[in-house]
Amino acid sequence: MTRRKLNMGKNNVYMKHWLSDKDRFADLINGSLYQGRQVFTAENMSVEDGEQGLVLRKTDGKEIAVQRYRDIMMKADDGTRIVVLACENQDEIHYAMPVREMLYDALSYVDQVNALRKNHRGKKDMKGWAEFLSGMKKMDLLSPVLNIVFYYGEDEWDGNLDLHGLLGLDRIDYRMLKKYVPNYRINLIDPKKLENLECFQTDLQIIFGMLKYRKNKEGMKNYVQNNRTFFAQVNQDTYNAVRAMLGSGQHLKTVNAKEGGTVNMCKALEDLYQDGVEEGIEKGLEKGIETGIIV
Repeated sequence: MTRRKLNMGKNNVYMKHWLSDKDRFADLINGSLYQGRQVFTAENMSVEDGEQGLVLRKTDGKEIAVQRYRDIMMKADDGTRIVVLACENQDEIHYAMPVREMLYDALSYVDQVNALRKNHRGKKDMKGWAEFLSGMKKMDLLSPVLNIVFYYGEDEWDGNLDLHGLLGLDRIDYRMLKKYVPNYRINLIDPKKLENLECFQTDLQIIFGMLKYRKNKEGMKNYVQNNRTFFAQVNQDTYNAVRAMLGSGQHLKTVNAKEGGTVNMCKALEDLYQDGVEEGIEKGLEKGIETGIIV
């Protein structure tokens, strides 16, 4: 396995741990999709198993298993509304993302139908062939699935955001199909492009603000100094997530906090900045020797 793949896997684990915090996850959705309106709260959220699967039977009788794993999956239930909330973390562009997310959502709905079928069979309350065939009653309702893609890669996302774009239905010869081919759109969140950071109420606000300087060490240094109170004591999950989101623009060193302790990110960034200064001086000396300026 290449170092790149290892880093991708490690970064995904870091981001999953960080965003799995209920307060942070609710804030991510409220701040990015609802302009800060408190639609979802941590108190009404419960963690769901991200594993989803379906067994299909082919015409020849053979069975095919389809299995997928969500990075983060929670259920929001405030007594009047139940919503399944899901998140996929991406540090690389995925050009088939609309199809991938559509499959994930379809599997979520299949799971709900199967749960209804199991419940009705236990109660033996299904009446008529339509209910037996469907596995659900006419008045049964499924819970909506709200899915987001959290993209923290370095390159600007240039993939299609919906199925119609992926199918090229804006092409002249295909426009007549657009009305009748169902569309599916992904909710892409790129923290680098978020402008109204005041919509966030957790540490997402200050962390997302920092990402604007991911390729500017001097700007990063000043931003952290201006927010020193926060960055002087971040927890391990936050530090690891910041390392993942900064990417190659800022190579923060691995720092392990003592159990229950915090990481001084100000110190880590100062060390990074100093390493850059020393590296620049060293390269300058080498260049000077090569050109004969320094003997």
